[in-house]
Amino acid sequence: MLSTQQSQDRIKVIVVTTALALAAAVFYWTALDAAPANGRQLSLYVTVEKDGDLVTGLRDANFRLYEDERSRSFHLDQPESPASIALLLEYGPNYGLFHSDLDALMQGFMDKAPDGNWYGLATFSHDLAVDVDFTKERARLSQAYAQLGPPGWNESDTFDAVYSMLDKMSRLPGRRVLIVAGSGIDTFSGHTLDDVEKKLESANVIVYTIGLGSMLRGEYEPYLGQDARITLLQAEAFLKMLATDSGGEAWLPNLEGAYPDVINGIMQDLASQYRIVYDSQAPADGKLHKVKVEAFQVVNDKRSDFKVRVRNGWRF
Repeated sequence: MLSTQQSQDRIKVIVVTTALALAAAVFYWTALDAAPANGRQLSLYVTVEKDGDLVTGLRDANFRLYEDERSRSFHLDQPESPASIALLLEYGPNYGLFHSDLDALMQGFMDKAPDGNWYGLATFSHDLAVDVDFTKERARLSQAYAQLGPPGWNESDTFDAVYSMLDKMSRLPGRRVLIVAGSGIDTFSGHTLDDVEKKLESANVIVYTIGLGSMLRGEYEPYLGQDARITLLQAEAFLKMLATDSGGEAWLPNLEGAYPDVINGIMQDLASQYRIVYDSQAPADGKLHKVKVEAFQVVNDKRSDFKVRVRNGWRF
């Protein structure tokens, strides 16, 4: 049988233990309330245009952000620097049709890509080859391209190559940019178009696409048969999807001389991007959660909206 003193001591222990447990519970639920629902802070990279010109100098008050049609709080921050920029070049059976396009593109890259970023080079036909891992020495990419031998396969497994590059780049920190230069035609991939779309939605990688085969869209276009036209349209639709869904842009030149200007346009685009940082409230349920960004300016009490390019959503 416990003495009176022992009983009082036990009561004190119970009271103190209960108080500590309650305090811990209050702290736990307060912390949960203060943190985002899933603890996921995301960066959206936004390009703003008016009449085809890039718009810079906007502030937080010039933007509205919606996730799954619900307004979200956010703040603007500087895009991470240096960026990781990878060139993915189709180097397969169609090389004879667009080797001049690739030569012009690489020359434009050497002339227009700014110093300071991380740059990588990969090529594909049946298999993906990482020719130059990320480096700040741009000349290494030009040297590796010049040393490429004849294409070794008669396949263009575009879906597999894009899927693999998105997967690799999704693991990198900071701002990640993939520049895909190819026909857009796929011949023998293991991955499907749906696989590529889902990977694009789950990887925070901005994709710019450049259609090779300028002659097919230019001087040879009037002579294409119906089947060739359909194939070309499907390939271009794929390139446009990659760019649109990730917040990039698709370029489909019909002149060989346009490729250096395309590279210049991409680099200007990246230099003018805004970075929107916010805490996502979307659950990790494997579904696509749509994102919408509005950009505008109010002058004399009248709102003027800008065109916005941003990824279409997230899949967690």
